[in-house]
Amino acid sequence: MFRVERRDQVAVIHLDNPPVNAVTFDRWRALPPLIAGLEREGIGAMVFTGLPQRHFCAGNDFREFAVLSPDETLLGTAAVRDALRAVRESPIIAVAALHGAAMGSGFMLACACDIRLATPDARLGLPEIKVGAIGGYRIAREVLGQAEARAMVLTGEPISGERAHQIGLVQAMGPTADQVLAQALDMALRMSQLIRGRLRAELKACMNAQDGQSLWQSYDLERELAARTMGAAAPARS
Repeated sequence: MFRVERRDQVAVIHLDNPPVNAVTFDRWRALPPLIAGLEREGIGAMVFTGLPQRHFCAGNDFREFAVLSPDETLLGTAAVRDALRAVRESPIIAVAALHGAAMGSGFMLACACDIRLATPDARLGLPEIKVGAIGGYRIAREVLGQAEARAMVLTGEPISGERAHQIGLVQAMGPTADQVLAQALDMALRMSQLIRGRLRAELKACMNAQDGQSLWQSYDLERELAARTMGAAAPARS
């Protein structure tokens, strides 16, 4: 699912599970050790992108929720949290190259990155409410602000890459997925060369501390609610 390509001091992490790059809980569990390995290698930046280049990541594989109990769902969403936290708190600079759908936990992955680039027609959002679920508000609020994050969660409607750029969620745009990836790689390489080793680790730790320590506590509250509403034992919905 997570296929790594190394380019100098940059690791390109391809989400590779066609057709929409949905991610199972087991695959989320594989991401923290993968990132830990890249840290040991001295990688300076990592770029997340989707293969084939139709979609970044449509989020969790919802077929899992149909067969999991609330307790199993709670354990599964812990894997998502741990993966997002590994991205967010890694000393490696994280860049998301977005195209097609970046939805649900795929959107959360983009939010966990330090910098985001997108095509104008990319679709970014948290559609969980449309299937009677909840998730993503707290991490979305970190990068969107309260008003935009509430609107996204309560309506379940995505925003375009162009709109995301207008409101500051996306820092740069490119007309195609290939060009967005090229821009992301160029930016990642420049940052990895500019900010090296211990300075990079200390800078990211400093930024994370200033962004607030309640992020993961709030995320756990959302996980508990998700487990109650999305597990196989939850009431059926019409």
